[in-house]
Amino acid sequence: MKWHEHPSLVDKLASSYVLGTLQGHARNRFEAVMQTRANVAAAVSDWSERLGPLHMALPSLEPKASLWQSIAKQTQLAPPATAPARTWWQNLLMPLPIGAMVIGLGVGGLVPVLWQMQSLSKQQAVLPESYVGVLATPEGKTGLTVSSLRQGTVVELQQAQLPTLATEQTLYLWRISKEGQVAPVAAIPNEKWSKITLAEPSESVFFSAAELAVSIEPTGSAPSKPSQAFIYRGLCGKFWKWK
Repeated sequence: MKWHEHPSLVDKLASSYVLGTLQGHARNRFEAVMQTRANVAAAVSDWSERLGPLHMALPSLEPKASLWQSIAKQTQLAPPATAPARTWWQNLLMPLPIGAMVIGLGVGGLVPVLWQMQSLSKQQAVLPESYVGVLATPEGKTGLTVSSLRQGTVVELQQAQLPTLATEQTLYLWRISKEGQVAPVAAIPNEKWSKITLAEPSESVFFSAAELAVSIEPTGSAPSKPSQAFIYRGLCGKFWKWK
């Protein structure tokens, strides 16, 4: 069975494509398959709808000169000098500057949406009501994405690069209200792809959250406030139509 016949793998690749963390040969291969596989185009369109509004809510940033140099270098038509040693879809989650992530949201979102409009039926796609957080490191690099269905109890997490933790340390997820109040959510695995189960629906946990953040805490603890600075922090978006 090929990768585009695995729904979970298609979903993971689509989220990385829209975020802009899917790069180089892997991105080219993904775009080629997207042109012929409706399920791949639909998955990317779905993630574009999830993350697009969150990108629009980010404050404007003045790009650095180095960013434009990086863009020029990464958009050259010449092939890379050496081919990646691993399978093309395995090298997905290299951290990128926030400017590159924004470009990924724009370009990665536009192409699949146009393709879906032309190639798929005229059925109205329905996006499940969800909470989505896109968290960055203090340096502005892609850190962690968090998503959960509004009435669900499962939280899906995608981490760009694993931080180094001691054996007695764990990552801990926090919610931050618009007033700046910080409240604990749960400990999360230090893995690239993981899930946690909440004790109550996401609506109860994330409704008041304007931001989400992650700190490093002692394993097995139940902290009421972070013991040190956040390693990830970002907006928490609510994706459904208000009536």
